[in-house]
This record gives sequence, structure tokens and C-alpha cells, in this order.
Amino acid sequence: ILVKSPGFWCVALLCLMFYAGVFPFLKFATKLMVFKYGVDADVAGLIPAMLPFGTIFLTPFFGGLYDKIGKGATLMIIGSVLLTLVHFIFVLPFHSYLLAIVCMIILGIAFGLVPSAMWPSVPKIIPMKLLGSAYALIFYIQNIGLSLVPVWIGKVNQQNTGADGVIDYTQTMTIFAGFGAVAILISFLLLFLDKKKGYGLQKPNVK
Repeated sequence: ILVKSPGFWCVALLCLMFYAGVFPFLKFATKLMVFKYGVDADVAGLIPAMLPFGTIFLTPFFGGLYDKIGKGATLMIIGSVLLTLVHFIFVLPFHSYLLAIVCMIILGIAFGLVPSAMWPSVPKIIPMKLLGSAYALIFYIQNIGLSLVPVWIGKVNQQNTGADGVIDYTQTMTIFAGFGAVAILISFLLLFLDKKKGYGLQKPNVK
């Protein structure tokens, strides 16, 4: 019954696409700040470091918001759109470090929005007796993706490294924007399924 649930597969694939657009990106984000935005190497790491610190405060806030007002699928759509927007901006030929900082802040908001709505939505989709199996399978799918995506991105970066050692991240960021675009489509599909099957994703958790 678990693998036959379209809602389960939407959450699993959304988890994969969203986290694939965040964690592998953070592994080379410092070099992106140096090569594209001219940030000094000694402080470049501080900009990507803003993201996890920001989510410490934002995730509980958005989780509480979901509990009170609902709109879980909507929150996932907004977060996926923000993720895609950030990576699309990183593709553009702008080289202001201030823009890079703003993008990281927006990415932090997205990283707070989607997980805080996605994980509490699983019990609304999957029967309680299968909840443990559902979470395990979602993490299994996620970890397979997070092990393969960095390998792919590493090869793309290697192909786009110039003779001077400078990496052109245009193709790489396009891939990440693609992950975000797929996440948007899945989020809308989840909203459609919620209306069709009555999962209750748009309803508040606190009655």
C-alpha cells in the first residue's frame, strides 16, 4: 500500500529534488563566492554558513505557522520557487557579492519552508502503521540521490574548469535550478492530490 500511494512518491521525490538543490550546492558554494563574486577566500565561507544558522530560527517558525494556519502544500510550493529563483540568479552574469548574500538569505528561507511543511505532511498521507517504513524509504531515496548528485556535479565542474583553474559555474547552477523546477512541479502535483484525495495538507494541525 505504501509504494502504491502517489502522495508518498510525491513527498519522496520532492525531498530528493529539494535537498539535491541544497546540500550538494553548499559543498562548493564557497568556491562560487570566490570565483564568480570575487569574495576574499578568507571570508567566502561565511556567506554559505549563513544558511544553516538561518534555518535554526526559521524552521521552528514555519513549522508553527503550518500548525496554526495549514497551507502545507502552498508552503512547499513557495519554498521550491525560492530555491529555483536563487539558483537561476546564480546562473545570470551578475557579480555583486551583495546579490550573493541576498540569494543565500532567500535560500535559507526556502530551506526553512519546505522541510517544516514536508515532514509533518507525511503522517497525513501515510497510515500510522506504515509511518516508520515511509520515513525510512524516503531517507533511503534521499541518500541515494545525495550520494550521486555530488559525483555528477563534480564531473560538470571539472569539465568547466579553465586552464587558469577558474570554474565556470553556469552549467552547474542550471542543473540546480532544474532540481528546483522539478520540485515546483511535484509540489503542485501534491496540491492537486491533496484536493483529490483529501490528505488535509492545507488544513492546520491545531484544531
